Amino acid sequence: MRMVGLLIPLLLAGAATQARPPSSPSDDAVKQVLRMEAARVEALDRSDTGALDRILDDNLTYVHASGKVDTKASFLAAIRSGELHYISWRLMDENARVEGEGDSSVVLNGEYAVRVKDTRVRPDAFDVDIFFLTVYERREGRWRQIAWESTRDVAKTPLQ
Repeated sequence: MRMVGLLIPLLLAGAATQARPPSSPSDDAVKQVLRMEAARVEALDRSDTGALDRILDDNLTYVHASGKVDTKASFLAAIRSGELHYISWRLMDENARVEGEGDSSVVLNGEYAVRVKDTRVRPDAFDVDIFFLTVYERREGRWRQIAWESTRDVAKTPLQ
């Protein structure tokens, strides 16, 4: 009887570890892209155009909540010149899904609270809550942001 009492916990422990599936390539892709997105936000907070240059694809389309559309070149130029300065990003919601053959693309969507100064839009810093949709694609063995689009959450930050 004592032997049975020892075997049951061992069997249950074994079943619990077997119930957890191993990490899939899709899980790994999502984890890598979530880390890349966090690095992008950190680079924006620091105006680190070198890091952004490595994260953003050369063919990036970047649509701001204001409706302003940037390429990678114009986006980085605005940051370098000081016309565009991100003060803070706070992630409020984030979802991810893998797309494409061989887990080649990851689509993220969610919500950020952003404090930004963009003199191309208005002279003073402002707060904006945005919904976003962004796509990362694995190119030449590295994840790159290829598209960004954000929309103002008018329930939280009405149009002014």
